[in-house]
Amino acid sequence: MSMLLAAAALATWLVRRKARQRVEAAGRGDEIGVPCMLRHPVREGRWLRGRMLVGPSGMTWAPSTRAGAAVSLPAELRRTGLRAPSLREAITINGGSRIVECASPEGTVLIAVMPYEVEHVLRALDAAPRAERPER
Repeated sequence: MSMLLAAAALATWLVRRKARQRVEAAGRGDEIGVPCMLRHPVREGRWLRGRMLVGPSGMTWAPSTRAGAAVSLPAELRRTGLRAPSLREAITINGGSRIVECASPEGTVLIAVMPYEVEHVLRALDAAPRAERPER
């Protein structure tokens, strides 16, 4: 039992250390890789594992699997909501994560990220250049 507790404490320490390193790197203006899962309209109904590379030049998708390699983030991605995963989604992704809902010309894009990393993704989405809208 004590070995299990020691292993859990070590894993927690390592996760927090990596998160702290990402916060420090983002504060310096470096590009950081935020672990996440992406649900893209091109790959209907499938969560893809990878990282969001967030930096001064914007945000890009770096897939961890071959299935995600054919997917890229739409150019005009804008945030429309933030929510916890549903029970059905929590089977596939971590139930403690947060889902950032985004609208794009291609359809709805969902980004699942852990709560302590969500601020990086939100800041990158809010800082993304907006397409000019015609005036009415």
